[in-house]
Amino acid sequence: MRPDPKRLQMLAAIMEIESEFLEECIWHGALRLEDLPEDRGEFTPSQLARLRRIQRICRGLDIDVFAGCIIVDIVDRMDGLQRELERLRAIADDEPPD
Repeated sequence: MRPDPKRLQMLAAIMEIESEFLEECIWHGALRLEDLPEDRGEFTPSQLARLRRIQRICRGLDIDVFAGCIIVDIVDRMDGLQRELERLRAIADDEPPD
């Protein structure tokens, strides 16, 4: 399902990004249509951060949105694994020795 062009342009203007870039992000799964605000509502901070990261990576590396989405997904997963590792280390450090 293709997003309404007027809605897409309005949302892109709110986010200060190109509507074509936003449409590509939706097409490649970086954002889901049902997760987008219906009107001039607020984007979640995580949505904005994710789109801005994808945009920076795509521009900086001169790659397409699909590749940018993959990179951001990998970095997000690595960050999550790093947090989990730190949490497990903290638990292990708190346990008394046998």
